[in-house]
Amino acid sequence: MRETHSESLYNEYKDKIGEIIIGYYQRERNGNIYVDLGNTSLEGVLPVKYQSKLEFYEKNDRIKGLIVDIKKTNNGLQIVLSRSDPKLVSQILEKEVPEIADGTVEIQKIVRDAGYRTKIAVSTKREEVDPVGACVGLKGVRIQNVIRELLNEKIDVLKWDADPVVFIKNALSPAQVERVIIMDADKRQALAIVEDSQFSLAIGRQGQNVRLANRLCDWNIDVKTVEQAEEMDLSSFNTVQNARNLFNDEASEESYDEITTVAELPGVNAEVAALLKDNGIEKIEDFVDAYDNNTINIEGVSKEALDEINKLINENVEFVEENETAETEAAADAETEKAEETADEAEEYFCPECGAKITLDMTHCPACGVEFEFTEDEE
Repeated sequence: MRETHSESLYNEYKDKIGEIIIGYYQRERNGNIYVDLGNTSLEGVLPVKYQSKLEFYEKNDRIKGLIVDIKKTNNGLQIVLSRSDPKLVSQILEKEVPEIADGTVEIQKIVRDAGYRTKIAVSTKREEVDPVGACVGLKGVRIQNVIRELLNEKIDVLKWDADPVVFIKNALSPAQVERVIIMDADKRQALAIVEDSQFSLAIGRQGQNVRLANRLCDWNIDVKTVEQAEEMDLSSFNTVQNARNLFNDEASEESYDEITTVAELPGVNAEVAALLKDNGIEKIEDFVDAYDNNTINIEGVSKEALDEINKLINENVEFVEENETAETEAAADAETEKAEETADEAEEYFCPECGAKITLDMTHCPACGVEFEFTEDEE
């Protein structure tokens, strides 16, 4: 009967691995803490390696631990607990933050130096939700409850970002990072540049903050002050960064849609736009002329609705004079011709990644192996 009961308990608790259980301090032996779980057939043990470094307990103190293993012993089942596992923070945070429980906010990763500091990266797919604010709570109530459960361990909640530059900046909080440079994307090496006043904060006590940031981002982050960075040769990395920014700017320009009609205004009332169109006011220019002359008199369209559309136009539309556009295009053409002439005279090309000299017939850089393609401007 005892064996049957023990087997039944084992099957019950093996499915609870990764869950939280509450017990009370019973005794200590060889640094291991034994926990009373309220069942004579169960014994909880908190091994030294799973203990938080700054936590101390006295008899009958309450202990909340994460179940990490179950062992069969001669005295019955032994439940192995942990107070240092990052999943403990995740479980506590889920109970405190409803947005995590219902999936609105996701915990991307948690890293800990148990007893000292924890960093949590969170994200959400809903633009109207602030994932960090949801976890911190009003006046920090939610995160303070988690801190109390971890006996005053410091917790940094930060926003996860797919862009490593942005994510590294966030991960080094509470320090303010001026700039992040990707030194080697393949080896995941990055340089974070901070002001002198932020340097010690970015590094942390005994390097704790930057060490946790490394683990959180899975990047090797080197922190330098502005003066230290100026002494380094960062010209090649600046060239690569500028090239990437240029490509991003071009992509943004290509994706930009010119607004020409009232119906294309973001947030415009579709019914009002349709009524305006039916009465011959479809283009932005037509609306502005009629609105300025106060000649819009359409049944079903109020003065407030017209004022709202005019406000949207002022916020989202920029008018450019034709002669100004012509001058700008002419200047751009002159610059393009000059650049082409200079390029033809020089007839030297360099890899945007490593700076090695290349020729037009190459498809890969002979130095770093990056792939590229030359295209000729039709104009």
